[in-house]
Amino acid sequence: MENEIIEEDLAEVYTFARPVTFEGNTVETLTIDFDKLTGVDILACDRQYQAEAARHGGTELVKETNKAYQAYIVAKAAGVHVGLIRALPAKDFTKLTLRAQSFLLL
Repeated sequence: MENEIIEEDLAEVYTFARPVTFEGNTVETLTIDFDKLTGVDILACDRQYQAEAARHGGTELVKETNKAYQAYIVAKAAGVHVGLIRALPAKDFTKLTLRAQSFLLL
């Protein structure tokens, strides 16, 4: 239809500084949609983070500022394994985890 209004997709496509190879696949971009996350998703990320933190001897008082927790949030928002987020170059990892922190603290 000529006058049809299409709602803009709120997901963000993030392009890596350089391609990343994870589990035999080369990845150049991620589609990240923090707005699609639900309370169930946040609780799942929290459980995963808490289990990991317990194995490594502790947790943060404010996990929303913790890079490990933020990596789980980014992974959930992108629909990928957290290992991919951890395998990113430092620049990309930092940019994405800062976006997760901003999402969590707003």
